Amino acid sequence: MLWVTIILILQTTISLLLIFLRTHSFRKTLAKPSNGYKSVLLNWLKNNKIGKNSPFGIRTGAVRSRLISHWGINLTSYSNFNDVNGFEGLLNDPLEVQNVINKLKQYENDKISISKQNDTHTTSNHNEKKTLYGFFHPYCNAFGGGEKVLWKAVETTLNHDLNNVVIIYTGDLNASPKQILDGVSLKFDYKLDRSRIVFIYLKKRWLVDSKTWPHFTLVGQALGSIILTIEAVLKCPPDIWCDTMGYPFGYPWVFYILRIPIITYTHFPVISTDMLDKLQNNASLRNKLKYWYWKLFMAYYCHMGSYVTVVTTNSTWTNNHVKSIWKQTESSIIYPPCSTEKFVNDFNSNLNKSRSNVGIVLAQFRPEKRHDLIIKSYSKYLISRCKQSDNNNSKNDLLKLKFIGSTRSQADKDYVFELQKYCKQLNIPELNIEFLTDIPYSEVKRQLFNSTYGINAMWNEHFGIAVVEYLASGLIALVHASAGPYLDIVDKDIGYFFVDPSDPDYNKVKGENFPSLDKLFLLTDMLDDESKMIKSKHGEKKAVEKFSDEIFEIQWTNIVLHKLEERGLLKKFK
Repeated sequence: MLWVTIILILQTTISLLLIFLRTHSFRKTLAKPSNGYKSVLLNWLKNNKIGKNSPFGIRTGAVRSRLISHWGINLTSYSNFNDVNGFEGLLNDPLEVQNVINKLKQYENDKISISKQNDTHTTSNHNEKKTLYGFFHPYCNAFGGGEKVLWKAVETTLNHDLNNVVIIYTGDLNASPKQILDGVSLKFDYKLDRSRIVFIYLKKRWLVDSKTWPHFTLVGQALGSIILTIEAVLKCPPDIWCDTMGYPFGYPWVFYILRIPIITYTHFPVISTDMLDKLQNNASLRNKLKYWYWKLFMAYYCHMGSYVTVVTTNSTWTNNHVKSIWKQTESSIIYPPCSTEKFVNDFNSNLNKSRSNVGIVLAQFRPEKRHDLIIKSYSKYLISRCKQSDNNNSKNDLLKLKFIGSTRSQADKDYVFELQKYCKQLNIPELNIEFLTDIPYSEVKRQLFNSTYGINAMWNEHFGIAVVEYLASGLIALVHASAGPYLDIVDKDIGYFFVDPSDPDYNKVKGENFPSLDKLFLLTDMLDDESKMIKSKHGEKKAVEKFSDEIFEIQWTNIVLHKLEERGLLKKFK
């Protein structure tokens, strides 16, 4: 009851504030500094008032944004790392302080000849005005698939125009900008112009952590994302808002406070019709109440799409769901950058191209990846092989499995232990299954290059970057017939599909159209080397042509950057 009361109070307060914003223009108050800010700033800097307290109060972010876009040279000094309220980064850089002082003095000296005191006339070259792209990604230091999208989008945006500057809104308070960018370079090998990246640190990221909301998690995280969005907007208003993580409930606040274009890259919908369908088929009172709770939440979610300027998604499955939810917006698919060209080049340079009869399962050790289904299917495969009377099938021909993945916590380690116990319960020989946890990426690639098959059993995997890595490594894909792997990545020329009676949407028709995984394992025994080679080459070709970093760069430029320019939105919103 306490949680219900808290959420109702928060929701009511936020709704009233949003209504107030819709009827009042705050752009001049929050997105722009006051008319006399230059004199205040000049006096503050000349008197060397070094400290964390800004003289601009709630407009500190607006001044920071204006300094970055109009006056700054060393833009990295405008980050608020270790100083989430003020300008300590700027004041700790004497050269940048002097640069700002000189420009402000020049402005004062030229003021007489300026017909209108407007920042578009404060420099001798209007083209020096920079465009600020604000990437809202509170977990930018996680280095997963979502972060790969973020940093490739950042690289592409910076390369597109030298006047583009990227603002990264992050909640990684313990990681410095240098540490984060060093990690990007190490993990993804992307070449970023660090001089045009400014990190804005957010204190309230805990509000979007699921652990903060043990009850009514969806609504709690939605409300938390609104507060976090407002914090970001106040600390440094951008010219374009780019949400690459999926926090749509802050869009109305960005729109009404700043009146700027909003770009979204959706990895998966916050709530989908699949989730509602599952509950609708369950007649219990608890699930009926949950169904209507989710139904109301879905209605709220549907409204968020009306504020978005450009909608992009990572897969056909996600795109179909987004189109059904945000009917009033046009959405486009931009497949995630998978660095497939690097995989293929690394494999082609690998002298040892002989492959073992091994199936790789590359996935984080989480229950939704359905490792247990793969193990159970493999056990059935072994039993079937033992029953076969064909003497040509020796034990040396048996397919073996290797499970590769990271363990993020003790819970993940316990999960691996349970999987190993399950193998013993099914009497699977230890030599036939191997678990490789937290191994270096170089070793992951070596394992991929030396194996024959790649397996993915997750139901409704939104995209499936691991499946793309299978193809780029020359593996034959054995994947579940659903969502990303089925609709976007694999086809009959490069792999095989399966279903299982445990699937939430399993029916007789699917069971007739697709085999089970244990049947696919038996099928692999019958493939000759030539058939394997043909599928392997087709897979490599598709991986490079459809899922490379270069393709992502082209699509991001055409669908996002050029679209903003063609519609004249950058000029309109500045």
